[in-house]
Amino acid sequence: MIPPFYLALGAVVLLMSLGRVVWRQRAKPFDWALVVAFVRLDFPPEQRDSAQKIAVGLAQIVGLKIKQLRPEHTLKQIASWADGVSAGDLVKIFVVAFGVACDANTTFRTLVEKVAAQQTTGSQRGAEE
Repeated sequence: MIPPFYLALGAVVLLMSLGRVVWRQRAKPFDWALVVAFVRLDFPPEQRDSAQKIAVGLAQIVGLKIKQLRPEHTLKQIASWADGVSAGDLVKIFVVAFGVACDANTTFRTLVEKVAAQQTTGSQRGAEE
């Protein structure tokens, strides 16, 4: 006959093993900034931060398809990667978030250039005041 101590020890080990399987920690969210860091290489140094910031926002919308992103892609093409998002929705997001005018045929490069220029003029105004 097996001593009760060994039965209890076996039960504890079994419960601990099953507990780790059943109650696993949630998967960590993606580090989108790391996933889209490749876009920085396609832009001059003064536009790299803006390009990565915009790409992070787009990645949260389209998911891992963001790895296809190139500067010549239009907002219409980018919107087609996401389910239930239209190019008009993306245009509205950029108008509200960055205050730049664009349309569905605006390329990612043009968008980054507009945002970087707008942020540069905004920081110059702040420095003058």
